[in-house]
Amino acid sequence: MKKWLNIGFIALCALILIVLWNAPPETTKKTPNDKTHENPRQFERCPSCHIEGTEGAPKVLPDHLNREGKLMLDHVKCYMCHKEKK
Repeated sequence: MKKWLNIGFIALCALILIVLWNAPPETTKKTPNDKTHENPRQFERCPSCHIEGTEGAPKVLPDHLNREGKLMLDHVKCYMCHKEKK
């Protein structure tokens, strides 16, 4: 019985590794490494440039906005998806 349990565990681990190995590459854009973005935790500043696309900043994608044109609550913390460039 213990032998089959070990074999099942190894098979499950192998399956998880195969799924992770075949995962698609990360596609979320990273934040630029400049003075404006030096502290990504100040995410409350992001909408000031990115909602309207001012100062050459790319506009927020439509799927990040609600019907009123404001950021959806689950898209407010930009740094959760948009990581810093190293």
